[in-house]
Amino acid sequence: MKKSQIILSKYSPLMAVDTVLRGSDGEVIETPRVCSLCRCGESAMKPLCDGTHATVGFDGTREDSEKAEIEHYEGKEITIVFDRYLCMGAGYCGELEPVFGTHDEPKYEPDEGSVEDIIATIKKCPSGALSYIIDGVHHKNYFKVTQIAVEKDGPYNCEGDIGLIDDQDSDTLLPDADHYTLCRCGGSKKKPICDGSHAENGFKG
Repeated sequence: MKKSQIILSKYSPLMAVDTVLRGSDGEVIETPRVCSLCRCGESAMKPLCDGTHATVGFDGTREDSEKAEIEHYEGKEITIVFDRYLCMGAGYCGELEPVFGTHDEPKYEPDEGSVEDIIATIKKCPSGALSYIIDGVHHKNYFKVTQIAVEKDGPYNCEGDIGLIDDQDSDTLLPDADHYTLCRCGGSKKKPICDGSHAENGFKG
C-alpha cells in the first residue's frame, strides 16, 4: 500500500492522507495528517473543503466510463503511448508540434522529433495520458517528490507515490502512473479524474 493516499466516495470531498499540499503560488499549505480537499468547486476555503458540497447537492457520480483502447504509436527508437481517457487537455504536447500536432489537429509521429525532446515533452503531461516505451520498457513514473500541487483555476496535479481509492472504482479507469490530475471544479464527467471542464465552465480558484 502506498504511504500517501487520496480517498473519496461518490458524495464526499477528497480525503488526502500523509500528502504535502502545495498551493497555486508554489507555497506549502499547512494541513493535518488527514485533510479534506474541495472537489465541488464551491468551497470558500479552496483548495480546502468547507462542507459546501453538502449544501449544494454535489454528486460525484462518474458519468463517462467508456474507456477506449490505449493507443501505441511506434517509431524507430521510441513508442508513444496515449491513454485518451486520462487526457485533460493541458496542451503541453503541442509545444512539440512536428510530433504531436496541435490541439485542433493532434497527431502522433514519433520519428518527427528527437527521442530526448519527445521524452521531455511527455514528462510535462500532468495527467499521465502520455507515456513512452523504449527497448520494451514502459516508462510512466517520473516523480521523486510526492505532493498534491494545486493548479490555478485548474485541477489537483498529483505527483509521486500517492494511491487513489475511489468507491466507484474500476481499476481500468483510474491512473496507475505516479502522476495524474483530479477535478476540483465539480464539472468533470470522469470524476474524480479531470477532463478539462474547468477551462469551459469558468472555474476560478
